[in-house]
Amino acid sequence: MRPLTAKLQRMAELAASTAHAVSDHPERWADFLRTAAWNYKYPFQDQLLIYAQRPDATACASIEIWNKRLNRLVKRGAKGIALIEDRGSHLGLRHVFDVSDTQSRSRQPISLWRMEEPDTEAVIETLENAFGSEREPGMELVDTLWSAARNAVEDHSADYVRMLLAERDNSLLEELDEPHVELLFKEAAQHAVTFMALTRCGLEPSHYISVDDLSGVGYFNTLPALSHLGAAISDVAETMLREIESTVRAMRRDEQRKKRATGESYRCKARILAAK
Repeated sequence: MRPLTAKLQRMAELAASTAHAVSDHPERWADFLRTAAWNYKYPFQDQLLIYAQRPDATACASIEIWNKRLNRLVKRGAKGIALIEDRGSHLGLRHVFDVSDTQSRSRQPISLWRMEEPDTEAVIETLENAFGSEREPGMELVDTLWSAARNAVEDHSADYVRMLLAERDNSLLEELDEPHVELLFKEAAQHAVTFMALTRCGLEPSHYISVDDLSGVGYFNTLPALSHLGAAISDVAETMLREIESTVRAMRRDEQRKKRATGESYRCKARILAAK
């Protein structure tokens, strides 16, 4: 493995110091989760570095994706967000840019999905089908997100917990028995995934999850321990939010089809009336 360059070393140190800060302070953890919610398609280490460099970032991509796939130009002088990349034989850096650093070539706004009130029923149904959330009378979106997060964490935690148990030295988890470690892991992951889902769905997470609820992250006070927790959170949250995104985008497409059909119907009627 090649020695790290000075900038790569700085980014590695930034990731480590940010991990320490968010695990040591539940308020910082909440702030991180807000950033991660908008950047849910990135792995945990990337989310840490995005948060450390641009906590307000809402949609990040490489300059190639902005230019070629999304038809947007990165503004002159924009500062990229440095991310560490494993290139097999060595580590390197790549850079992404937030949407706020770009401008459209055609003045077309970027299409970030946003959940709206009419989407609620379809999203709840999607979560029930995807994650086995059992709907009870009176359950709302918040309840369904909680249930989906709990089930998804339960289904995906075994491998992460096993790796965590092997790498918990020097953390507050070190002296705890395995069932206790597993319980803390699942509770911390469920709260974090739900917090992210609430954020991305346009609900204020602090109305449902307190700072005290997030304090369990303090047990994961080494980089290896937090990395295993963070990997589980980012993987589960991405799975959930991709399901929600797919549903919301399908709703938008359906709305557009209905608008086009309605417009065509009006135009047809107008032509008929004009011909009389």
